Amino acid sequence: MIRWLKTVALLIGKEIRLEWRGKEFLTLLLCNSILISILVGAGVSSAVIDARTTTKVFPMLLWTVFLLSGTSAVSRTSESELEGHGFEGLLLAGVTGAQMYIAKVLVAAALFLVNFVLLLTLLAATMDQKLLGYAPQLLAIGSGACLALAALVVLLVGVAGTSRLRGILVPLLALPLLFPLFFAGVEMTSNVVLSGGLPAGSVWPSILVCINALYLILGINLFELAIRE
Repeated sequence: MIRWLKTVALLIGKEIRLEWRGKEFLTLLLCNSILISILVGAGVSSAVIDARTTTKVFPMLLWTVFLLSGTSAVSRTSESELEGHGFEGLLLAGVTGAQMYIAKVLVAAALFLVNFVLLLTLLAATMDQKLLGYAPQLLAIGSGACLALAALVVLLVGVAGTSRLRGILVPLLALPLLFPLFFAGVEMTSNVVLSGGLPAGSVWPSILVCINALYLILGINLFELAIRE
């Protein structure tokens, strides 16, 4: 088990070095978020909408932009492995698909969290939302959502494989499957910004946990099959 975890740690280091060298995924992710959030914020600010209504639409806009920017940029996460047959080399070296999958998910989730924080800050500023007091709760929701998003899209990138249309296929496949995550994120964020916290007995945190478990189980069991095909 220790050796298995050490291999995962080495793979995480490899993923970080690859991203640091090219910065393609992070650059595309952050640029998409910055451009879309500024356009959305400017559009809402220029409309004749009262403060209460703006606060109500804020969660929906936040999660719409977050999921769109994430799914549109994620095809760059495995660009080097797909082009250089890196997956085949790792499999021949004895690395399992589950190890590669977990390493990619953790790195992608961390980058998604950076994107979520940036997006939350920009949208809050452009839409004049005072969210500093709710930051710990929103970060907790965002962390769970980033892990679920990474768990799904990393698997779908493996499924899309070397297709020339994977930049289009991944969002088309991911967005319908992300509806539960979208609804959970919108509901929990709405409760936080409108009521100051989640109500007692709310089912949405449990739904988020179930979404994470489902996507991770599918990815751990199917990623190796996907990249072998």
